[in-house]
Amino acid sequence: MSDFWIVSVVLVILALGFVLYPVIRVHQAKNSGRVVESLDRRSQNIAFFKDRLEEINAEKEAGNLSNKQFEQLKGELEAGLITDVDGLSHDKSGEARAIKVSATAWGVIGLMILCIPIVSYVLYAKWGALDGVEQYREWGNSVPAISDGMPKQNIDELLVKLREKLEANPDNPDGWFMLARSSMNLEQYGQASYAFLRMAELLEKEQQDASAIYGLAAQALFFAEQGQMTEKVKSLLDKAFSTNPDETNGLGLLGIVAFENGRYEDAIKYWGRIIEVEPDNPSRDAIVAGINKARVALGLPEQVDKYSEAPLGNSSAVIQGDASQSDASQTKESSGVSTDVKVLVELDTSLAGQVSPDDIIFIFAKAVNGSPMPLAASRQTVSSLPILISLNDEMAMGPMAKISSAKEVTIVARISKSGQPGAMPGDLQGIVSPVRVGGGEVVKVLINEKIN
Repeated sequence: MSDFWIVSVVLVILALGFVLYPVIRVHQAKNSGRVVESLDRRSQNIAFFKDRLEEINAEKEAGNLSNKQFEQLKGELEAGLITDVDGLSHDKSGEARAIKVSATAWGVIGLMILCIPIVSYVLYAKWGALDGVEQYREWGNSVPAISDGMPKQNIDELLVKLREKLEANPDNPDGWFMLARSSMNLEQYGQASYAFLRMAELLEKEQQDASAIYGLAAQALFFAEQGQMTEKVKSLLDKAFSTNPDETNGLGLLGIVAFENGRYEDAIKYWGRIIEVEPDNPSRDAIVAGINKARVALGLPEQVDKYSEAPLGNSSAVIQGDASQSDASQTKESSGVSTDVKVLVELDTSLAGQVSPDDIIFIFAKAVNGSPMPLAASRQTVSSLPILISLNDEMAMGPMAKISSAKEVTIVARISKSGQPGAMPGDLQGIVSPVRVGGGEVVKVLINEKIN
């Protein structure tokens, strides 16, 4: 934290400079003005006395003045000079008083020099976020991205430490959000949902809108519940919609559930509402494609124009490209351009004794940066290893998340002891990232890691 204190001291010095500089300038200007004015008055008085004395001497010599008149005028000049000198002595007394006043002003300035830093640090200690800065630095350096190559076990340990620190000092919404996003990336959806909930509670305590965080918590819990719309998930969605009926995370989740259950009209309604309330949604392309896919499932033609009235200048072109995805796919196929990923999955021989032929293998691709929802997935058994498969759009988990929409993906091959796709202690897995979509090469994934 030494750099924080150095910067704060520099800022305090700058603040003092803004206060002291104009005071010093005014003080110097006044003092120089007094000196110049005093010298000018003395010189003018002496010069006037000499000039007038020469004039009356000339008048006397010319015979225009008697001796009595001369002495009278000379006495008046001398008396005037004495009066002016006495006035200058009064000015010096005034200057002395001004110096005393200036000394008082400098005393006030000295007091300000002491008070400004003290008051600044006292106020920052009361209303600042020094603890938050310290926590952010510590946690930000201790929770690197998975793509950085750190072993998963080390990342799990760091997340455990992060959660322990948050439990000890819970009033930190940024910390809970960091824990939630990191847990989502590690597919620890239960912990992610919990962290989102703690963050939402803090936002509500501060009277801020927590609807988006409740929507994210519902998404995380949905994945934790193996894609089931449980009562807990519905409860979180209710909290999100209670303050914001158009919360987009929740609407997107409802659209996915409706589509998977064959309720295509509801899916169109939910996804269409996202486009209406948030035309520049970053997932707009996938949403529009999902809407059109739902229309096709209902036997209806694709209606692109209805969803192309966004204020973005190139939105129509984007939607046209998404809406005609089937045509584009055919064009790619005819031109030899592929949008799949060929994966060869093998098991490390050292782990062969820890699996049985009937154990389930989940092979899936997910976006390197983005939603943890798989873009394409395949379910196999250990008896089929080694196996070569092609992950493509036909294996998509939903219409809004397809492998063709990503440039790079992470490939995961996981042997699940529980038979569920979520990572559990005791599962075996292999990960390769990043992998370019449509590269044409075969990606070899070796299952050689045990999840603890």
